[in-house]
Amino acid sequence: MTRWDLLEKLMMSKEARNAIGKAWPLFFFIVFHTSKSNKLITSYAKIKTGLNDSQSTIQKWKEYLIKNKIISSINGKLSMTITLLPPYDSLVTCEQDDTTVLRLSSDPSTKRILEKIAIYGNMSLLPIVAELSAKIEKLEKKLQ
Repeated sequence: MTRWDLLEKLMMSKEARNAIGKAWPLFFFIVFHTSKSNKLITSYAKIKTGLNDSQSTIQKWKEYLIKNKIISSINGKLSMTITLLPPYDSLVTCEQDDTTVLRLSSDPSTKRILEKIAIYGNMSLLPIVAELSAKIEKLEKKLQ
């Protein structure tokens, strides 16, 4: 599952849409700027520049997202650390799935397996193949 699939799944959920509400600009800013470790160290000035909105509006959005348990925030003197909470964190922590997609399109042995699956009309097995491919890659890295 890619980030786009996860985003679609979240946005199709009425509960998630209601939780994000009018704070969707800040939510997407956080999603697109958060590191793989699910941490965004930023300041109101940086967000203000990125979103072109007032600091008071950004603060209201931030409080709304905190209240609805979408993010947590730790404020420092000049910056803040924002963390996405589950299930929203999956949008930034799904790198292995993106790697799997790349491997599916570039790895010859994986391509052969996919061709065999396609010949027999078993495309329903594709998610399993992708997941196994990612696990094999992790095991290969551990063995090296």
